[in-house]
Amino acid sequence: MTEMRPRSFAMFRLPSTVRVLEWGCLLVIGFIVLYPLFWLVLGSFRPDPISTDFSLDAYFAIFEEEYMGEVLWNTAVMSVGVTSLSVLIGVPLAWIVGRTDTPLKNYINMIAILPFIMPPVVVAVAWAYLGTPRVGFVNLFWKWLVGTREPLFDIFTMGGLIFVMALSLAPYVFIFTVTAFKNMDPTLEYAAHVSGASQWKTTLWITLPMAAPAILSGALLTFIQSIEVFAIPATIGVSGGIYVFSTQLWRMMIGIPPNFSHAAALSIPILLVCGLALWGQTRALGRSARYTTVAGKSFRPRLVELGPWKYVSLSFAAFYLLVSAILPVLTLIYGTFISNRGRPPTFEYLTLGHLVEIITGDGGAVILRSIQNSLFLSFMGATIGIALSAVVAYFVVRSTWKGRGTLDFLALIPVAIPGAVIAIAMLWAYIREPFNLYHTLWIILIAYITRFLPFGVRAVSNSITQIHEELERAAAVSGANWGVVFWKILVPLAMPGIVAGWIILFVSMMRELSASIMLFSSNKEVISTILIQLYDEGLFSHVCILSLIIVILSLASVALVRWLTKQTDVEGLT
Repeated sequence: MTEMRPRSFAMFRLPSTVRVLEWGCLLVIGFIVLYPLFWLVLGSFRPDPISTDFSLDAYFAIFEEEYMGEVLWNTAVMSVGVTSLSVLIGVPLAWIVGRTDTPLKNYINMIAILPFIMPPVVVAVAWAYLGTPRVGFVNLFWKWLVGTREPLFDIFTMGGLIFVMALSLAPYVFIFTVTAFKNMDPTLEYAAHVSGASQWKTTLWITLPMAAPAILSGALLTFIQSIEVFAIPATIGVSGGIYVFSTQLWRMMIGIPPNFSHAAALSIPILLVCGLALWGQTRALGRSARYTTVAGKSFRPRLVELGPWKYVSLSFAAFYLLVSAILPVLTLIYGTFISNRGRPPTFEYLTLGHLVEIITGDGGAVILRSIQNSLFLSFMGATIGIALSAVVAYFVVRSTWKGRGTLDFLALIPVAIPGAVIAIAMLWAYIREPFNLYHTLWIILIAYITRFLPFGVRAVSNSITQIHEELERAAAVSGANWGVVFWKILVPLAMPGIVAGWIILFVSMMRELSASIMLFSSNKEVISTILIQLYDEGLFSHVCILSLIIVILSLASVALVRWLTKQTDVEGLT
């Protein structure tokens, strides 16, 4: 989150209660973020949660295991491969939208972020059904088309894992890069044209280097997310015998008994790697803001005329839409209404029986309970999270308090913590008195709030920065105190951003899996954990129905966010 110049606070004689609130906010954020991390580090030196002995045995044990070298190698190959492929997808899409005359660019812009909206677990499950060597729909079509028995590809390989992960994470690169392309200072490009450089040479030697900080920023965030995501390695990787960091942590936690100390010891180096990547991402984003955009100028760089090549760029975007969204969604719709997997989607093989079974069957009770748990946790988590985010954002953006930088930093820390690591930290922190929350929904709720706090702070901060301080100044001149200005002026004006941020938190919590899979217990399941269980049991239609529920909820919520931002000119929330 970038440093913002403090404004309206200086106009008020702040009462002591406000200073108490500032320090109270800092203590609350510090507690929910640092307390679990403290116990995570401490737990890596203890053999079990109730022991008082300290040793390095857990570190020696995990790195002496024969499988650990393979796990670390798989994680490194996957993360580097996913990051590289995401850049190869996201940068061309961003250049097409931001700098070319390709037709339908507004639609391409929506296409590029569609996989960002779809939960990774849904994309993973759909491609598991599409790319199975023997009965995957794409492979069956290929065998029929060319008359062979050999599959086109096997999705349960490292290449398949990287491919599916990149489909979900490429939007991170696109989102960061497209803004840099749109707002780039055209001076150097004009100079290159005057010097006789061709358009393609200008793009390669001027445009791309100027956008390099933004590209690097998106790439580093993608790298962090590739380590964090659990759903895709759990469905694609585990089915192919490929274990990475997140799935290895899961194996440690589902053992009998769970191996808490080894999980904590494995989490520490990964946490350091992600923290280093976040630091690099922040530095890169800062450099991008300094010299790739132009503030206060009334012109934008001219569009590149592609000629016949614009249809190639359009085809590239269309192919990305096909493999990242259309094929997965069609697979889910097919599985929802087909009587038996593998049957053609003709009228005689279509049925509503699977929907009826979900509602009335024995397994339906578990599914409905998971939906109820997810709705409860998402509603409570989004409400508490956005209220906390609003207070943090206000102090960070408007305050002259010296501690606001520390508050901003603490609120940003969870971005660098993979969901699985947050879950392990929560287990160590809240498995003991006075906060014994093990085997309850409350530990999942706290994990959700902690993990997605930066999303809420970002959303509300963007809204507050677009509210001019003159409104608060006018209220202060009229005699209003700080409390009146905050509740009667700022909160109502920032309400569209607060509501949009609430929806972002709600959707993020509904689709969360990395922490949930570590923290749920009997009768405390959430929708994403049930989805993974149904997939493991081979219940094709149930998986498709539940996946469609998640997709519909996500798309509807994002559509509401877009409507809110369009109505209020609040940008940058998604």
